[in-house]
Amino acid sequence: MAPSTQDRTEIYELYARYSWALDTGDTEGYLDLFTADAIATEETSGGEIEVRQGRDELRKLVRKFHDRPDFPGHQHQMAQFVFEPDPEERADHWVVRSYAWATINRPPAHPYLHWCGHVRDVVAKVDGVWLIRSKEIMGWAGAVLSRFGQG
Repeated sequence: MAPSTQDRTEIYELYARYSWALDTGDTEGYLDLFTADAIATEETSGGEIEVRQGRDELRKLVRKFHDRPDFPGHQHQMAQFVFEPDPEERADHWVVRSYAWATINRPPAHPYLHWCGHVRDVVAKVDGVWLIRSKEIMGWAGAVLSRFGQG
């Protein structure tokens, strides 16, 4: 079982809009990509887990980046999407796993890799539009490497 070609294309567009809004400081455009009750889980640089739920909390999450004077120049990318059925078996929901990374580009200096990890999202089609219902942003460590005895 997999999303239709049309749904897959629309979900890819959702991710393109996500990165574009995040990296260009479009806070409201970023928030518009989430359901009203969305949950975002992020592993901080210190290894703590932050959980945010709802539009006001998601605004705080994205503003912590958009308000940083050193944030312009970041470019977030995601690739190698794996679609899995929703474990709760909800209609028009998919789990989407992907690799994720961020570069920093501040010409004339050369761009460089700033961060890499993975993302596990649940996307939902709401009123005909694909949105992010939950997002987990994690570094490339811990449980994802458990088969190597590193979890």
